[in-house]
Amino acid sequence: MLIDILFNNSLSFASKLIVFFTFSFAIVFALTIHEFAHAFTAYKLGDNTAKLNGRMTLNPMAHFDVMGILCFIFFGFGWAKPVPINTYNFSKIKRDTFLVSIAGVLTNLIVAFCFYPLAKLLLTVADTSIFLEILYYLCMFIFQINLVFAVFNLLPIYPLDGFNAISSQLRYDNPFVTFMQRYGMLILLIVIIIFSFTDIFNYLVDYVGYPIMAFWGLFF
Repeated sequence: MLIDILFNNSLSFASKLIVFFTFSFAIVFALTIHEFAHAFTAYKLGDNTAKLNGRMTLNPMAHFDVMGILCFIFFGFGWAKPVPINTYNFSKIKRDTFLVSIAGVLTNLIVAFCFYPLAKLLLTVADTSIFLEILYYLCMFIFQINLVFAVFNLLPIYPLDGFNAISSQLRYDNPFVTFMQRYGMLILLIVIIIFSFTDIFNYLVDYVGYPIMAFWGLFF
């Protein structure tokens, strides 16, 4: 998480500045493309609700959730404002709602997959110039934060994408759906606290990220 990195005494002041700005940019980038992917997918499937609400945009200010950003800074994971959709505009409600639900996560995973090899390559030359060091931190944080964003949003807890993907295939009065809609926010808070004091979330991120690292490990 950013707070831990900034208080790392092994880093120089210049490195801390680089970390702060590259980490912040990576958060904004991951958050923005995640929410844009939801809105764009919904639009392509026939629902323009997100577009009409100004959410089909790459402007990060349209997607910010203050608590979600603060959780990223202090705990290492967070969220953005949910993208509004009207499922009645879809031709196949279950299928299309599921696709919209997972669009953000898939986008984050694709970005993480693309930026990991760049970070690995830049690591070998990062100490040769300040510019390459900035690029290394930027690529590394984009990889890590997109991976974290994907894993966190996959949790089957209301109102995260994992819950939305599952609930899209169930009846509205399914016991799991009604339970999560009623107690999901409380459960999410408890989960955040547990993740903050244990390594459970780190294990989940490592597990999801391993195939990406293993694949690129075949080449370098």
